[in-house]
Amino acid sequence: MLKYVVSIFILIIILLQMDFVVLQKQLQSIDSWGFGLALLAILCQIFFLNMRWHSFLLISNNKISFKTSSFINIAGYFANVLFITSVGGIIAKSSLAVRHGLSITQAIFTTLLDRFMTLAALIVFSVFGLQFLGHVLDQKLLSILSLTTLGVVAVVISSLLVLRSGMFKGFILSSQKRSRFIVLLRMHMENYPLMFKTVCYSLIAQGCFILSVYILFLGIDADMHIKTLEFLALLPVLALISALPISFGGWGVREGAFIYGLSLVGFSMESAFLLSVQVGVVTLIAPFLFGLPYLLQSDFKAFLLGNDKIPV
Repeated sequence: MLKYVVSIFILIIILLQMDFVVLQKQLQSIDSWGFGLALLAILCQIFFLNMRWHSFLLISNNKISFKTSSFINIAGYFANVLFITSVGGIIAKSSLAVRHGLSITQAIFTTLLDRFMTLAALIVFSVFGLQFLGHVLDQKLLSILSLTTLGVVAVVISSLLVLRSGMFKGFILSSQKRSRFIVLLRMHMENYPLMFKTVCYSLIAQGCFILSVYILFLGIDADMHIKTLEFLALLPVLALISALPISFGGWGVREGAFIYGLSLVGFSMESAFLLSVQVGVVTLIAPFLFGLPYLLQSDFKAFLLGNDKIPV
C-alpha cells in the first residue's frame, strides 16, 4: 500500500509543476507511426528475453516448449504490475516454472539469474555510456554513478572467483539447498555456449529497448537541440534507476528519473514526462500483444496448473 502511495505522490508532484498547455500541444503531435515502430522494437526485446529464459529453462527441463516458457516469462511482466514490484514477477515466474517441472531451487535460481542478466546488460551499456556524459552530468553525480557501477561489477567478479576457489566449500556443503544452488551456478557458468548465447540475447534485448525509446524521442515535437549520442548514453542509466523495485510497475520512479535525467541533456519537463509515459504504455501493451496468440491457442487453466508434483 505504501508503494502505491509513493508512486501516486511522485506523479502528483510532477503534474503540479508542468505546463499543461505545452503538454497538450505535444500530445497532439505524437507520431502514431513512430509509436508503432517503438512497439515493434519492444516486441523484439520480449522475443529475445523469451529466448534467454527458454535457454535457461532447458538446462533444468529439456522438455519444456518455447511456447510454455514464453508464456511464463510474459506472466512475469504482468505480475510486476499487479504485485507492485519486480519481486512479484520473480515470484510468479518461479511458481509457474515449478508447476512446469522445475524444482523449487531450480526455479528460484533460474529466475534470479534471468533477472541478473538484464541488470548486467544495462550495467554494460551504462559503463560505455558514462564516458560520453562527463560534460553533461555533475561531477559528483558522475563519480557516484561510476563508482556504483564499478562496485557492482567488482562484487560479481569477486563472488565468482571466491566460489571457484572453494574457499567456502565447507560452509556450502553443510546445507543441501546451498550446495544445490552452487551446483546450478557452476553448471551454468561453466556452460560457455549457454552463457555466450544468453549474454548476446541480453544485450540485443536491451538494445531493442534503447532503440524503442529513441524512436519515441524522434516523435516528440519540441524545439530541443539534443545530441543523439548523449541521449543514447543516458538511457541505460535511467533504465537502471527505473528498475528499482519501489514503485507501481515503474510508474512514478520512471517519470521522476526521466524528468531529472533528461533535463540534463536539454529536455523540458513536459517532453521528458511525455516520453516516459509513452515508454510505460508500449512496455505494457507489448507483452499483451506477444502473449495473446498463446492465450488464444492454449488451455489457460492447464498452463497455470502445470504439474501437480512440486519437487524441492
